[in-house]
Amino acid sequence: MSISRRNFLRGVGIGCSACAIGSFPPGALARNSPESIKGKTTLTPSLCEMCSFRCPIQAQVINNKTVFIQGNPNAPQQGTRVCARGGSGVSLVNDPHRIVKPMKRTGPRGSGDWQVISWEQAYKEIAEKMTAIKTQYGPQGVVFSSKSGSLSGHLFHLATAFGSPNTFTHASTCPAGKAIA
Repeated sequence: MSISRRNFLRGVGIGCSACAIGSFPPGALARNSPESIKGKTTLTPSLCEMCSFRCPIQAQVINNKTVFIQGNPNAPQQGTRVCARGGSGVSLVNDPHRIVKPMKRTGPRGSGDWQVISWEQAYKEIAEKMTAIKTQYGPQGVVFSSKSGSLSGHLFHLATAFGSPNTFTHASTCPAGKAIA
């Protein structure tokens, strides 16, 4: 196989460009610089909810809209790095099809027929359904599941108040930290 000098240099240039671009953190090329966008820019510290690790992050917010997520530089273990899943949180937050209000199915299962309901109605219907299950099958008829992390304790307190011993997290442990058999 023979290769011309021109094709060799073209391949080297393309390869070097790919390596240079690949060395940037996820989303770095798409990050908006505060100078290039009109409006108020803030960096808001938070925790990533895309998995159970709860990595510390910072969200770049411009005009009350999240436009970029990076690792929190005050977290020495990761700096401004964030995994691809965490960086994609911007797409999740800004997805035009994201459900942000309670919805109730109005047609048969699988029909795709839904209506928006109020939070009050949603909570009332959930409470009624849980009470009906508890009356018919006992409190153990309801299972409470949560991602692991600092906020899962609230759900387990609810389970205890409800009377259900059935709790687990994404990590498959109970609130006491004992593995579920």
